[in-house]
Amino acid sequence: MKFNISFPQTGLQKKIEVEDEKKIRHFFDKRMGQEIKGEDLGEEYKGYLFKITGGNDKQGFTMKQGVLVNGRVRILMTKRTSTYRPRRSGERKRKSVRGCIIGPDIAVVALKIVKKGDKEIEGVTDGDKPRKLGPKRANYIRKVFALRKKDDVRKYVVRREIKKKDKTFFKSPRIQRLITEKRLRRKKLEKRERLEHFKAKKDNKAKYDKVLSQYIKERKATKDAKKGKDEPAKEVKPTTAATTTKKVEETKAQVKGAPAKATAATTKVAAATTKPTTAPAKTAAATTAATKAVPKGPAAGKPAQKK
Repeated sequence: MKFNISFPQTGLQKKIEVEDEKKIRHFFDKRMGQEIKGEDLGEEYKGYLFKITGGNDKQGFTMKQGVLVNGRVRILMTKRTSTYRPRRSGERKRKSVRGCIIGPDIAVVALKIVKKGDKEIEGVTDGDKPRKLGPKRANYIRKVFALRKKDDVRKYVVRREIKKKDKTFFKSPRIQRLITEKRLRRKKLEKRERLEHFKAKKDNKAKYDKVLSQYIKERKATKDAKKGKDEPAKEVKPTTAATTTKKVEETKAQVKGAPAKATAATTKVAAATTKPTTAPAKTAAATTAATKAVPKGPAAGKPAQKK
């Protein structure tokens, strides 16, 4: 098994290969993020403390933190997932990854020195590798070199020298969030355009409201003019007792030559028309006639029995 040991303070790293199974066995069933003693790798690493930061299996699949499996699995990955970069917005993909638990199928393990031991590790702790490029953002450059806002940040950018045959080039990062005169001029122009746009929008709205209110008034006036041109509606005269009696007499005159049935039907219609809304009280004569009609003696429904 191979081990890639790195030391963040110097920026150096070194790869070592260990074939002794007794030393390798200490790493089995350990997970990413766990710490392990340096004595397990050998006496030369006594006092060191290593942290497992990752690894690859024999087929090249990387270990993924959070997948608690001692083997390989297929996971549906989305945006902002490690070991996957979507090519389109909303794209998802199922990919194979190695679990975060170390097993015998792991070929390379990445280790980071957390605590330095007694002895120096050749090529890792005994040297120093300068940074390839310095800070890129304007505020970070000010922080590193303890600059004020008045100072020109462009003079303090870290440049590196590149030689190609007889020519020499200098490469430096492009400073981000740098406020120059050009940038201030543009900001001023953007602000002015924004205010003009807001003002024009307000004026256009006022004009539109004015036109709309005028249109509504004209439409209302047109409707009122149309109503005035139309003929006035017929007045409904209230029916009185005299008009009702007149209608009944006319009906009787029309039905004189009709058959008996038609005459009876017309009489009924006339009677219904002339009927007042409030029923008058029964007269004495009507009461007497009703009393005579009622049979006397035994029950009205049953016929009288012969003696």
